[in-house]
Amino acid sequence: MQTRVRCLNRTDRGFEAEATDGRRYVARVVIVATGGFQIPNLPILAADFGPDIRQMHVAEFRVASDVEHGPVLVVGDGASGRDVALAFAGQQSVTLARGRPRKLFPERLFGRSAWWWLNKTGLLAANRDSIVGRRMRRMDPFPARGNDDRTLQRGGVYLVPRLVKVLGDEAVFADGGRMRPKTVIWATGYRDDFGWIAIDAAKGPNGGVLHEEGVSPVEGLHFVGRPWQRNRASGLIIGAVDDAGIIVAKIDKFLGRQSRLPLEQASV
Repeated sequence: MQTRVRCLNRTDRGFEAEATDGRRYVARVVIVATGGFQIPNLPILAADFGPDIRQMHVAEFRVASDVEHGPVLVVGDGASGRDVALAFAGQQSVTLARGRPRKLFPERLFGRSAWWWLNKTGLLAANRDSIVGRRMRRMDPFPARGNDDRTLQRGGVYLVPRLVKVLGDEAVFADGGRMRPKTVIWATGYRDDFGWIAIDAAKGPNGGVLHEEGVSPVEGLHFVGRPWQRNRASGLIIGAVDDAGIIVAKIDKFLGRQSRLPLEQASV
């Protein structure tokens, strides 16, 4: 069922969600669990490439054989950008334009997943505003799944600094280097889309949602799966259970308070 919520409003009955199929749903409590990978993000530079250059976001990429033969430029060296660059290695010329320095660590240590160790040592549970949490947010470390710099270079991937300028069909990098790609794949992340939440008090000046560890200032509105909602694990499957449990407990308490209100107040 591919029904989407078109609009979420606050009414005197609680919340009302209007779906794309025209149906309306009323609830006293809403949990927004849309995650942090909603709308593919394309930088302004994308508009500067000429019409003869094929462009796609990494979200559209499937297999290297679907891409027309010719020089490929992958922009963004997060996990997905590295994986896509490696997919072209040995098949056609591929260049990976990197951004800020990345802290990579092995995918497995002493026979266990690196995520297991991060969880076991408490690093995944570090509060976002703690010293450890702030450091992790700044470094944004992630495990290298066979896509570290050395492996990429051995596979024939050209590693270059940040893409800083586009001149028609030519890409210009921070070190002055240039190339003429046939295809550009943007591994430049995602942005939120909360335009469908038509509740002013739920959002900040930039349109992003406001919340404290998943609890909105709008009573009855909650979030699960936001990046760094409580800690590094919040945006990962490994952290969803704990965060969901906390939100459910808060909802139980909220509904308990509502049931004790006089009828005319409880209905608001």
